[in-house]
Amino acid sequence: MPNSVRFDSREAVDFAIVGSGSAGGILAKELSTAGFDVVVFEQGPYRKAHDFTHDELSVLFRDELLGGGPEVNGQTFRSNENETAVSIWQAPARYAQTVGGSSVHFTANFWRLRPTDFKEHSLLGPISGTNFADWPISYEELEPYYTRVDWEIGVSGAPGPFDAPRSRPFPMPPLPIKSSGVLLEKGAAALGLHAQPEPHAILSQAFNGRAPCMKCGYCMYYGCEVGAKSSTLAAMIPLAEASGHCEIRAESAVFRIETDNNGRASEVLYYDAAGEEQAQKAKAVIVSANGAETARLLLMSASEQHPDGLGNSSGFVGRNLMYNAHAAVDAVFEQPLNDYKGAQVSRIIHDFYETDEARGFYGGGGIDARPLWSATPIFHAMLGMPPDVPRWGAEFKDAMAHNFTRQMSIIGSTTSLALDSNNITLDPRNTDKWGGGEVLTGPRGGVG
Repeated sequence: MPNSVRFDSREAVDFAIVGSGSAGGILAKELSTAGFDVVVFEQGPYRKAHDFTHDELSVLFRDELLGGGPEVNGQTFRSNENETAVSIWQAPARYAQTVGGSSVHFTANFWRLRPTDFKEHSLLGPISGTNFADWPISYEELEPYYTRVDWEIGVSGAPGPFDAPRSRPFPMPPLPIKSSGVLLEKGAAALGLHAQPEPHAILSQAFNGRAPCMKCGYCMYYGCEVGAKSSTLAAMIPLAEASGHCEIRAESAVFRIETDNNGRASEVLYYDAAGEEQAQKAKAVIVSANGAETARLLLMSASEQHPDGLGNSSGFVGRNLMYNAHAAVDAVFEQPLNDYKGAQVSRIIHDFYETDEARGFYGGGGIDARPLWSATPIFHAMLGMPPDVPRWGAEFKDAMAHNFTRQMSIIGSTTSLALDSNNITLDPRNTDKWGGGEVLTGPRGGVG
């Protein structure tokens, strides 16, 4: 994909940014529009909206947007450190390899954290076996940046009874309610709970020259074909490139960060699209390659000055891995819901967001209603069918035809704790296609 600017790799740019997702894409826009010269490195290709498809086989099972399966990403998994790490059919940490990163394929549910999230250790006390700590900043300090993101990328929503304070309203109204949202509202009201509109990083109306959602239903795992999902690909990177100070160097996999005599980052080493080793000098390096790849790159950049990896004097790089986890209950209704149309979620219950010690455990979360396994036909066929239904033949076909339009799921989005036993380390036996390997220890995660 051609760029408006191409920097000389032998001359130090102001910033080299590794990763183009929710952090890297925004930083690229902020720095380049301020006049700094920036190169953004992305493992995957530079896709535009017209390059995305609804090809379920390619996207869901061949991991098109993730760069491929375990033979490409080199991830292995073990439940605890006493086990031998093994390769599994689906990567335990699923992140996009494409310009825009996982902001391209996430579901685009867009909650804010609450003020209590930043000071839970102070409110609840220590929790044995964890690295539980307060944040070094408060919600009040972060809120102006939350609001700026809402208004710059485009977020649709409406305030609910348990929302954190906002200095400005949502820039757009919420997306339309779906059948699952109506049913959740009715159930919540009967139980004395509160179902509110789900905020989305998806446009409910035209915004900043971008088209609104066309309600195709292919949000979770897929790229948006009209640019209505507010990924950095759609909302930030075009502004960065238009500045004349930003180069998006796609299909460039950074495998090491070199440091100068003072121990400061000075150069990134990467493989280009042809698999050839290249280098780019930089005055500063920003690593924003998601929780898995950031840790791997820092650990792979160990040297005499940094024997345990860059930024790892504390030993915490790759530790305290926390996932986006869900628990689901499925139901088939008598009448068609046709819930596969539109964004996954239209209503959310946050009555149980906060920790309640009377429940006897840490954490809370949100409860929503969505199609989930009936979002797309292949997904439904593979994962959404009741266990007593045959997986082939006329009975399977009849069940598919009946259930696909009538099924929905109730989802609990659960809380993670900072546990040292959940971590990412380098795997000396298994590597990705660029020569680096990683072991994920603990739970398996997913995409929100």
